Amino acid sequence: MPSKIFTVALLLLMALGCGGGQVDTPAAVPASDAKGRYPVIYPTGRAIKFPEDQVIKKELHVTTQWQTITFEKPLKINRQGIMGLHLVVDKEPYISTIDVHPLNPECNTPDCAIDAACLRRLSDGALVRPEAVLIGNNGVEVSIRPNGHLYPFFDHHVMTMSLGTFKDVNSPPPDFPESIQSFTALRLRATEPFTVRYLWWQVDEHPEIYSR
Repeated sequence: MPSKIFTVALLLLMALGCGGGQVDTPAAVPASDAKGRYPVIYPTGRAIKFPEDQVIKKELHVTTQWQTITFEKPLKINRQGIMGLHLVVDKEPYISTIDVHPLNPECNTPDCAIDAACLRRLSDGALVRPEAVLIGNNGVEVSIRPNGHLYPFFDHHVMTMSLGTFKDVNSPPPDFPESIQSFTALRLRATEPFTVRYLWWQVDEHPEIYSR
């Protein structure tokens, strides 16, 4: 009899759509012009926490030559938090350079701490290291470098590479210059060509995040 009661209870839970704590997760928004192996899934709902957060739905083909992308809507700065520009790529062709993998040799070069936040292309083992410059509304340029990875909860098939202001491997990232109110454009290149599925400008750290 107890086993029958358990079975009935389990069926009722399934019928009610028990979501394991994910009932209130907003539905992701797939892009209609997806070109990768998996559809592009843009962040929505709880992933957008602050008014400065912005998703730029533009696919970019990054090459070894500098290219300039002008933002239709300038990137606003939240000076109470740490901001990051995430280059979202299809996860299928790459692994993180911090992953344990035969293509990732032991780090023994001065650039190790920089390369550790880059992508490794699986097809040939090439290191993909982006370089980027944000251009302020006053024309002042800010160089940003890869400084980490983030695997979005809304789509496990993409990898975002966080780009942040970079001073050196032993120092925290400096603040954006006070004279800059927003960023109007981005200059971008990489050591190897790769495709960015979209850009995500986000407040990565903020006291309010940890108080929720």
